[in-house]
Amino acid sequence: MKRQIGEWRWYKVAAWLFLAGMLLFSGKAPLYLEEPRRALVAMEMLASGNYWASTLFGEWYYNKPPLFNWVLLLFAWLGGGFHEWALRLPTVVSVAGLAGLLFFSGRTYISARFGMVSALLFVSFSAVLFYFSALAEIDLFYALIVFGGLLAIYHFGERRQYGLLFFLVYLSCALGVMAKGLPSLAFTALSLLAYFIDKKQFKVLFSPAHIGGILLLAGLLGAYAWKYAQYNNPLFLLETLVGESSDRTVATNSARDFFRQLVVFPLDVFKDLLPGGLLAVFLFRRDARDLLFQRHPFIRFCALMLLVNIALYWLSPGTRIRYVYPLFPFAACILAWGYERRAEAAVWAGRFFRTASGVVTGLFALGALALPFVPDLQFIPYIWPASAGFALVFAGLGFVWRRRPDWPLPLLLISLGVARLLFDLTVLPQRAHDTEAQRNKTLATQLYQLAGDRPLYLYGEEKVLSFTSSFYLNRLRRQPIRLQDQLQRGQFYLMPLDLTSKRDSVLLRFEYGRREKGLVIRR
Repeated sequence: MKRQIGEWRWYKVAAWLFLAGMLLFSGKAPLYLEEPRRALVAMEMLASGNYWASTLFGEWYYNKPPLFNWVLLLFAWLGGGFHEWALRLPTVVSVAGLAGLLFFSGRTYISARFGMVSALLFVSFSAVLFYFSALAEIDLFYALIVFGGLLAIYHFGERRQYGLLFFLVYLSCALGVMAKGLPSLAFTALSLLAYFIDKKQFKVLFSPAHIGGILLLAGLLGAYAWKYAQYNNPLFLLETLVGESSDRTVATNSARDFFRQLVVFPLDVFKDLLPGGLLAVFLFRRDARDLLFQRHPFIRFCALMLLVNIALYWLSPGTRIRYVYPLFPFAACILAWGYERRAEAAVWAGRFFRTASGVVTGLFALGALALPFVPDLQFIPYIWPASAGFALVFAGLGFVWRRRPDWPLPLLLISLGVARLLFDLTVLPQRAHDTEAQRNKTLATQLYQLAGDRPLYLYGEEKVLSFTSSFYLNRLRRQPIRLQDQLQRGQFYLMPLDLTSKRDSVLLRFEYGRREKGLVIRR
């Protein structure tokens, strides 16, 4: 009992470290990758008052429905503006929400320790902890919507409360479609089919409760389409969403791409699950099938949801790993279950995991010692004390690892939490110091100093400015820049310089897309 209390305290420390790591310096680095595109769409919604039919640079934007942009607007309003930390906060809230669902469901169906381990494992996955949790991106928000809906299948299905089941599942499906398009339809259909076929209750799918759920989905999406039609033709949006989904099917890719997907996809998934994915070693046992499908109904459900839904993406060339992030919570549950039953596994499995956890902590210590010799980090004034301090912390964890061979997982989680703090203190400041995103932000400041708040337009058939520069320029000007198809006298334009004439004055030259662009005023 005393050992369990001590282990529980380590888990709580890891949880607080993860939370602090995701919040610390979250607004330090400029927006980059897809972050500024999401923010630009939200900015244009606010400026135009059109919250239904999205636009980008004044043109209709069809790639994503508007739900996540509404969320960004809400957090920007709560945070007092389009600040980086405010735009990234929905991702942190989504991670916390997913961890909370894992903890409470795990505690309800199995045990509090299982719930805690599965929640911490999910947060510790490298793709979550060191990448997407630091971005104002849609994927973890979408994962929260999907996982919540699929969890409702088990919770209410086991209680035979089919009215609540189908209401919540199809509400989740509608929100998922409003966030990311058609993938939610596949998640919902495959999961319901798998669950009720597995339960030998296929006839429930023809019940009035299920028909009511489908009508709810149709009503919500139909209401959105009606509202969208007041601004633009909703068929254009549907065509783009269908095209995005069909581009990832076998029919639209070569046989080479298909076979490459079969090999590379599972490796990429496992990479994103590390180092928590190392717990898979406890699943390598003769009775693995019995462990996953016979021992506990909740674990059977998790394994079923993971296998049925991931198969669609495994067989679809062009799939990006972030598309299956809604399934990562199920993977966390399965890994936690293997750890829960580790006493039944082979002796070599326990030794392997303990050794691997010690190696990870040791590598973190060596990495901390190497930081002062990384050229890109030389500008950080505290790099030497940070290096020494964190190396000592990792060394201390290594000492405890040697003294407590029964605590490899808690110590691994603590090491990852400390590593995330070190990441915040080094990598995030570097992103704000000398990266392409920072240079794009600086360019936006230069453009604003020249054009000020006067009308400013984009001109030309090609993209002339990065999304990052566009976002920061919009934020400085408090109004969006837009595309214009004709040059007018006295107006400022961002355009390719090979399209200028003798009547144009070039105020600033810069390179983007391997061509020279510039800020131009038409005389």
